[in-house]
Amino acid sequence: MTCVSAIKKITVWLLLLVLTAGAVLADAVTEYDLKAAYLLNFASYVEWPGPPKPLAICIYGDNPFKAATIASLLKAKAGQIDAGFKYPSQLEHLADCNILYLAQSEQENFGKAITLLHNAPVLIVTDVQDGLPQGAMINLITESNRLRFEININTALASKLKISSKLLKLAKIVQ
Repeated sequence: MTCVSAIKKITVWLLLLVLTAGAVLADAVTEYDLKAAYLLNFASYVEWPGPPKPLAICIYGDNPFKAATIASLLKAKAGQIDAGFKYPSQLEHLADCNILYLAQSEQENFGKAITLLHNAPVLIVTDVQDGLPQGAMINLITESNRLRFEININTALASKLKISSKLLKLAKIVQ
């Protein structure tokens, strides 16, 4: 093999590597892609009172989730979970949710939402700092560049939600 052909091969490989890396970076999973997946997966580990019905996963406030991500998650879970995402714009509609994600943009309405849903069977999830002491049941947190979650089991029990021990084993429990 000549030096010129070796350089050509290396150049082709480097070009392929650069092009592939660009495609991978373009499809990188974002923090909110993971959070959307968490919201949908929480549904598999929580039992609501009453007869089974399609689950309403609601996003209240600025929607940080990509529509394509939500569509692909719902497609992947088809047949496993009967759920859909909703985007209520008024506090009064939050009681129609099974899982409620309170966005950071709604910090000033956070207390109102918690009061409205006090002891209602709605799994309240947030990533607002100090969300659990304010009444949320699950708080999504980032620790060491990893997405984790905390659960306030007492708040969930007061709302008559049964959280699977499998989910509790993965969480940091706050009481």
